[in-house]
Amino acid sequence: MRLALIPLFLSACSPLFLTACNSDDDTNSTTTTRTTDIEIPFSAAVNGQSFACGTTYKGVGNAITDSYLINDFRFYLSAIQLQRLDGTFLNLDLKQDGKWQYNDVALLDFENGCVNGTAETNTKITATLPTGENINNFQENICFTVGLAFDENHSDPASIPAPLNVTGMLWSWTTGRKFIRIDGIGDPDGLKTSFHLHLGSTGCSDVNKQGKQPDAPCTYTNTPQICLTNFVLNKTTIVADIGKVLRNSNVAYNTPNTASGCMSGNNDPECQTIFPLLGLDFIYNDGANPAITYPKETQAFFSVK
Repeated sequence: MRLALIPLFLSACSPLFLTACNSDDDTNSTTTTRTTDIEIPFSAAVNGQSFACGTTYKGVGNAITDSYLINDFRFYLSAIQLQRLDGTFLNLDLKQDGKWQYNDVALLDFENGCVNGTAETNTKITATLPTGENINNFQENICFTVGLAFDENHSDPASIPAPLNVTGMLWSWTTGRKFIRIDGIGDPDGLKTSFHLHLGSTGCSDVNKQGKQPDAPCTYTNTPQICLTNFVLNKTTIVADIGKVLRNSNVAYNTPNTASGCMSGNNDPECQTIFPLLGLDFIYNDGANPAITYPKETQAFFSVK
């Protein structure tokens, strides 16, 4: 009787029933999808010293009055890419966490509300590698853009999700967001000079004066693409060092009748030494003399540790 049952069992696993027989064994399924979650850590620094909100740093800039008190340190990154071993690039799929990441944009926030901002910080980008990719598939190269694409930069701040609705990172609907926000005071025990770096797009026209999205692309998008070598997933950290960007600046002086520090205006002399170290050309135009171009140099803000 037992032998007679064997053919019956085999017939139950005939092609007609094969799917049912394999349904409990995911290891043999060709349709199983596997993704890999990754984190890209960031840190903030001032000439190699770890950043802490509300701290005064010595040796910032090129003048004797080189002490600098920093109370804000935030920036937007977008279009993050990893280079594969075959030389092609993968556009990272960021996790949509409803707070720090939206679409392909991430807000890195190192201030803790010591003066403004929020008590919460964010020091990493989180993403998911698609099926078939793993951390060993990539070269030691990562690229990203500082800032946002046009539609996201000039989106309605009242209706766009976080982190694009952060008021402290907004100029206006027309002008867009501050891609980098560094707030500081040069020589805080003496001259007490407000010296900030606010990077953003300029020359954003609003002919109809509606106060909404510009009616044409901005003249200067000011969105440098940064590519870093020696970046290894799960082993290295990307460091943003504002001291290296300010190395040719006098943080205790600001040209009279101009914005405090460099706020991206093309008539702002303080941007002449800062933009090139962000990897951007700076076209200085005071309105009275021919425009002068200060060409971009090798960017100094980001490095890998």
